[in-house]
Amino acid sequence: MGNGTGDIEDLLERAYESGDAAEVEELVGRALELDPENPEVLLLQADLTEDDDVRLPILVHAIENARSVLREEGIPEEDFAEDELGTVYLALLQRAAFTLFSMEDDERSFEIVQELMRHDLDDQGSIRSLYYRILIEKGDWSLVLRETMQDGDRQLGWAYARLAACFMLTEEGEGGTGEAAAMFWDALSMAPNVPFYMLGYFPDPVDDSEEEEEDFHFSLLFSDVWSSSHDLLNWFSRGVILFGLLSGRFGEEADDMLEILRSLGGGEEYDEMEAFLDDLDDQDDNSLIEALAAHHCLSKR
Repeated sequence: MGNGTGDIEDLLERAYESGDAAEVEELVGRALELDPENPEVLLLQADLTEDDDVRLPILVHAIENARSVLREEGIPEEDFAEDELGTVYLALLQRAAFTLFSMEDDERSFEIVQELMRHDLDDQGSIRSLYYRILIEKGDWSLVLRETMQDGDRQLGWAYARLAACFMLTEEGEGGTGEAAAMFWDALSMAPNVPFYMLGYFPDPVDDSEEEEEDFHFSLLFSDVWSSSHDLLNWFSRGVILFGLLSGRFGEEADDMLEILRSLGGGEEYDEMEAFLDDLDDQDDNSLIEALAAHHCLSKR
């Protein structure tokens, strides 16, 4: 893969340690001059590229290079996650899967996701989230619900895919939304700020924790799921606003949000829960979510 391996490793190490985007770009450029075929350097170049149409060819080229070397070195697929170049290859595939989905090439993205799911990845949750998101895009809600109900790995993509599918299938049949409501409160308990990013009630996080950044990026993946139906969007918004008001998340906008909640049919639930919570000493997020679930909020349309 070219000469100057030691120099490239030094440049890569400095790029990983740098917090300055301009410096990283300069270091990656120097590494590319030494070896324009190096998969790890190409990975960093792709990460610096915001345009999907430019990023994808970089990723495809790097994937082909990495796959060729892995094949030449006789590294079996099951060992990729333990091999230095193998981990770079898997990271390239992951970037390519999300890029293709962003470009609305669901079929190619899904093929890569299925390949990645055969490996023991550190970030398996994000790949499974993309897996469920593509299933939702296919519109087969029965398949989405069946897959999530068979999945024992609790993560955000699983939780939000499950509740959306459950609501949509309930909408097509008869009865209330009690089961979907329970799933909503369960999903909310996993990361309480996520749905506020999904619906645009919170601005993009700035200088927040790594966990908050992860929540925000996940929310982008699922943000347009709720527009799958008017009823789903209204119901989901009702739950988010109800929790947001009772947890004090809306600040000066609380009065306006309460008016929206009442227009969505959630005013009665809000009044009942506000009165109930006045008698509670402990009102952190977890106890509030438990109370909302115990009172079967969102169980009615």
